[in-house]
Amino acid sequence: MNLSENFCLEPRGWSFAPFSDLERIQPIDMDWPSFHTVSMEPGTIRGNHVHPNVTEWLLFCGGPILLVWQDPDSDTTRQTLVDNHHTFVIIPPGVKHAIKNIGEGILYLVAFRSPASSPSEPEALPSILIR
Repeated sequence: MNLSENFCLEPRGWSFAPFSDLERIQPIDMDWPSFHTVSMEPGTIRGNHVHPNVTEWLLFCGGPILLVWQDPDSDTTRQTLVDNHHTFVIIPPGVKHAIKNIGEGILYLVAFRSPASSPSEPEALPSILIR
């Protein structure tokens, strides 16, 4: 799903409306209580986990960010530099992932998951990719 047209860039800054196209997102069984925003100080790491049964949707606000993930089929660890200050990433179930703020400023991360986790299953399991 390409949500780049949901970004608006103008002289005052930018905005992102991930839910503005209800027809496109209607099929998503979103875990609304999982919708949250976190800040990351320079040099800090978040993630280092895997969601066995849910997709994680991440909006990076700031950067640059080091995004590290592990391919669940080959166990190959990959990484990329995300230098765009408004990047939306979708992490499929079973993909181990971690992010590190490698910039000099505070990074903000908006995240949510889909579908809602079953109370009998773990939502996330630790998996260290960045130390």
